[in-house]
Amino acid sequence: MSLKQVKKRSAFIVIVGLSFGLGACGGSDSSGSVEYNVKMGDFTPPSVVEDISETVAAACKSGGLIDEIKERGKLNWAIGISPPFGFKLEDGTWAGVEAQSAAELAKILGVDFSIVDYSYDVLPATLAAGTVDIIGAQLFATDTRKEVIDFSTPYYQAGQLYFVREDSAFQTIDDLNKPEVRFVFGTGTAQGDLAKKYTPKATISEAPLRGQLLMADFIAAGQADSSMGEAAAIQVIFTKYSEPKLAAIGKNGRITGERATQEEMIDPFDVAFGVRKGDAAWKGCVDAWVEDLLTSKRINARLDYWLAQLEI
Repeated sequence: MSLKQVKKRSAFIVIVGLSFGLGACGGSDSSGSVEYNVKMGDFTPPSVVEDISETVAAACKSGGLIDEIKERGKLNWAIGISPPFGFKLEDGTWAGVEAQSAAELAKILGVDFSIVDYSYDVLPATLAAGTVDIIGAQLFATDTRKEVIDFSTPYYQAGQLYFVREDSAFQTIDDLNKPEVRFVFGTGTAQGDLAKKYTPKATISEAPLRGQLLMADFIAAGQADSSMGEAAAIQVIFTKYSEPKLAAIGKNGRITGERATQEEMIDPFDVAFGVRKGDAAWKGCVDAWVEDLLTSKRINARLDYWLAQLEI
């Protein structure tokens, strides 16, 4: 079943305590008893952690922001709209990899949780301002962001692809690396840096990113020749932005399979959770949790499940 179909299923209550209301844009606090795992209908996502390891429990016991979160009784989680990592169903509730991770970390801490979405260019500032406790948004651990925030141990690698009109003459990255080729990317994303690396001769511009998977409207309007998007979302992008039809270009030229291989992806980035700078206790808690996610392979099962929802 596709992500598009999933969004239309009102019965699709994902993982994360939809019964008590996750925060939509602008934030709405959860209330009532927390149900960290919810399974309904045909959908059975892998559960969040059942038994908290002694190592994680010890790392997340106290110190720094941990004490504040426990006293508050709620984990404030910042997210960016980036299916299948974070997206909203038609009723405004959250679903995806990061929503499930928010529920899991809240369970480890023994608190409730609230999810609020922000545009990617302001996400790091939310930590510095103390508005949120953690960023879980398929966030690339770039050098620029590391100047402002700390990152957890990486838990995923995300590669990018160029997207062009299917009926265009562009077949390779070299074809896109010309002054007359116009490339557009979303403000605050790492795609601008990638474009400067791979197509430095192109005319590169940026525009506000408001949750869209791809700046396809610029291509459709003839205002840009190419843009860049998440490789894992290739089939969703083709379905969502079908007028005009698009083609994807990776390191070896146009993508001919249903998914891009690792070798075809453009510079896969480390994806990690963002935390405030200098809070060793809180970072230690998040790092211990990520190590447990990786060692137990829970994160692999979570990623595999949600990425499978992209299949058309």
